[in-house]
Amino acid sequence: LLDSLLQEMRLLLIALSLFLGCVSSEFDPFQNGPYKSMHKTFFPILTSELNHMVDVFVPDTDQVVESPIIYFAAGLGALIPGECYKDLMARINSHGISVIQPSMLGNNPVDNYEGIWMKEIMDWAELHLREELANAGLQDGLILDHNSIFPMGHSSGGHVAVEYLKHQCGNARGTILISPVDGFDPFGLIPIDAVTPGEYLNYALPSLILMAGLDNVKGINIIGDLVPACAPTELSNKRFYDAFPGNTWFVNSTYYGHGDVLDDFYADAVHWTHFCAVADENHSKDEYRRHIAGEIVTFVKYVMGHEDCEVLKFIEDPSLMPVEATVFSKQTVLDPSADICDQTECKWQEEPFPHQ
Repeated sequence: LLDSLLQEMRLLLIALSLFLGCVSSEFDPFQNGPYKSMHKTFFPILTSELNHMVDVFVPDTDQVVESPIIYFAAGLGALIPGECYKDLMARINSHGISVIQPSMLGNNPVDNYEGIWMKEIMDWAELHLREELANAGLQDGLILDHNSIFPMGHSSGGHVAVEYLKHQCGNARGTILISPVDGFDPFGLIPIDAVTPGEYLNYALPSLILMAGLDNVKGINIIGDLVPACAPTELSNKRFYDAFPGNTWFVNSTYYGHGDVLDDFYADAVHWTHFCAVADENHSKDEYRRHIAGEIVTFVKYVMGHEDCEVLKFIEDPSLMPVEATVFSKQTVLDPSADICDQTECKWQEEPFPHQ
C-alpha cells in the first residue's frame, strides 16, 4: 500500500511539474524574453562598404536563435539615432528579434523620404553584419534571417518605410508603423507624400499601426495655431490605415504622446521643450514602451508563425494590454474571405490596388 501511494505521489509531482512548465513558458509579449540585448553602432568611415551610420540591436546568446529583422526608420525621417530607442529595442531583442536602424545624418533630407536607400543597408547587412557583430563580441547563437524582414518607422520614419515598400516587397513579411506621419513636414508645405488619400497603396502585406492618443495634440499652444501638432490628424495614423489594402491592425494608446516611446531622457526633453504633447505624470512611459514592444513582438511572432493565431488576442483585446487603448482592424481587400490566421506573402504591383 505504501509503495502504491508513493508511486501515485511521484506521478502527481510529475504532472504538476509539467503543468507548471507549461504555465511558465506561455507566451507573454509584455514581459522580457530570455535573451540579453547587444547594441552596436557602426560608422561609415570605420566600417567597410558602409555608407550610412547604422545602429544594430540584436539578441546576444550562445543558444541558436533564428532571428527575423526589423529595419527601423526613426523619427524625423530616419534622423534620430538609435541611442534614443535603446529601452524599446532591448525589449524587442529579448524575444529573439533583431533591429537594424540606419540613420541619414548629413544626407539630402528629401532623398531620405524615398526610402530606396534602405536596400543598400539590407545588402550590406546580409554580406557583412554577422561578421562585424562577431568581431564586436557577440556570442555565437544568433542567426540573422535576411529572408524575413519587417520595415518599421516612427513618426515621419513611417513615411520612409512605406516608400521603401512602394518600390519593392523584397523580403518583407509585414510592416509596423509607430505614430506614422506622412509628408516632409507637419505644416504640409512640401508635397512629398507616401499616401494619396482615397487610394490604396501598391503593395499589400500584414501591417500594424501603433498610434499615440495625443499624437494630434499640440505641444506648443501658447501662440495660437502657428505650430502644428507633431502628428496632425490629416497626415497621420488613420491616413495610413485607410491606404493599406492588406490585413491591418490599429492600436491607439489613449493617454500617450508622440515622443513617449523614446527612452526617458529623450522623452523628457520632448516634454521640457513642448515639442510634442506628452503623457501626464499619472501615465508611465516605461509601461508605454513595454506595451509598444509587446505589440511589435506579438505581431512579428504571429506573422512568422512562431506562435499560433491565438496570440492576436494581445493585439485585439485591450483588456490584456498594459495601458489603456482602443483597437480596430480590417482584413485584406484582395481576398476578404481568407482566414486571418493564414500567412500571406507581400503582393506588389506598379499601380495602386483598386478599391473593390
